[in-house]
Amino acid sequence: MALKLPDKYLRNHLVPQIMQHLQKEEFVSYEIDHSPGLDGFMSTLYIIKFKTKSAKSVKERWFILKVMRGERDFRQSSKSYIQFANEIYFYTSVLAAFKEAMEVAEECPVKVEDLLPKCYVAEFGYIEGLSSNVKDVESVLVLEHLKPLNYRMGPRLYLKFEHLLAMSRLIGKYHAFSYALRSTNITKWNQLIAGIKPLPFIDIKRPDEDKNNFYRILYRVAFDRFFDYLERHKDDNIFDSSNDKDVKLIENLKKLREKYFHEPCKLLENLRTKVLINEDDNNFAVILHGDYNRNNVLFKHKNQEQEASLNELEDIKMFDFQELRYGSPALDLSFFMYFNTPEDIRSEIWSDLLVCYHTNIISILSNNLKAHQKTSDEIFRILSYYSFENFQKHFTRFGFYGVMICLHFLPWMLCSEQECEQLSELFAVNVHSDEFYQLSMNAGGDMVNSKLLAIVRHASEMGYMEHI
Repeated sequence: MALKLPDKYLRNHLVPQIMQHLQKEEFVSYEIDHSPGLDGFMSTLYIIKFKTKSAKSVKERWFILKVMRGERDFRQSSKSYIQFANEIYFYTSVLAAFKEAMEVAEECPVKVEDLLPKCYVAEFGYIEGLSSNVKDVESVLVLEHLKPLNYRMGPRLYLKFEHLLAMSRLIGKYHAFSYALRSTNITKWNQLIAGIKPLPFIDIKRPDEDKNNFYRILYRVAFDRFFDYLERHKDDNIFDSSNDKDVKLIENLKKLREKYFHEPCKLLENLRTKVLINEDDNNFAVILHGDYNRNNVLFKHKNQEQEASLNELEDIKMFDFQELRYGSPALDLSFFMYFNTPEDIRSEIWSDLLVCYHTNIISILSNNLKAHQKTSDEIFRILSYYSFENFQKHFTRFGFYGVMICLHFLPWMLCSEQECEQLSELFAVNVHSDEFYQLSMNAGGDMVNSKLLAIVRHASEMGYMEHI
């Protein structure tokens, strides 16, 4: 259900907040339109067309307005209050801290604000003119709409190598800001991560008190679906018993089922929290995007009139920080890489994507350490710790996380648009219903299931399942 936005709130509160960023301009008018096709699973999105005038001309700008979706029960069960609070925290606190850490490095070619659309309004809590009472929590986020600047989403799911490299570079730059701040101002870093609200997949100590947790519902059906597929096709040669890799895969699948079938979210939570208890892994921990995949990036090509296959990529930006977390960088990387790499080239390009990511980390971090006048010995020590070899070892311990997300989410993206729309609606209306469960079990059919098995097979071959 879309939140009804009172015109009084828009005119008396939102417009003045936007105008604070448009000094020396006079407000003329605005138009707002709810576009259901843009809505997320937990958010409602509006497009605002904004007109102002200056001494020289009349200007028109486009904005995206994002608010929480659904009523209180849905927001609580979907953890919307945590997710939207963290997203606003990102725009009001995390970005500011990253900018401060990077401003010292004047020679650095990467600026924090270059990675994402400009933010005009970011509020969470009681919002005057919008909240119905003092206990009514709302979230408002207004970002620059990049469509008029020729930014577009990529293909629905699988990306070309050029776009995959661009996504690796982008997330590498973003994660580098965490390492730069941590290496130069540990007090500020600790304060910053302390402000992130924990977003657990399950309360392992008190699982019986979290029965309505929507993660449990989503991953229950994900495991049911995947292992039902394996059971139905166990005699159909989906495994080659003469192949050592498949023998190992069968052993890994048996271990996965024995350890986590009863509670899949326990594995997700273990992967989320491992950095909190392991010092070596904790040193790699970053402030994550949390939901980094092709759905949450925009691409801009140099020549919009040219055929897409021949068009050179000019820029890329990220958005949607609802699932912001503190954790292993592999949580962002492995999700994006498993989710958006085509099956036929996945193994071939896997290492290239990791190298691209790591190269950007080291380049930005090295530049920042020099700008903060760290000694040569300090710089060598820090960069040696973040060597590609150490990074690969760390990634291997967390790489299965992306597989887990795919088991739930990939069927939504590979099924028909009609099925995806039905799943999204049922998720918002009655995620506990048998209708949602059955559709989740069957959407996209065995075509999707075979692609899920290919992802798990790759993770087994890479050694990621050794650490579950």
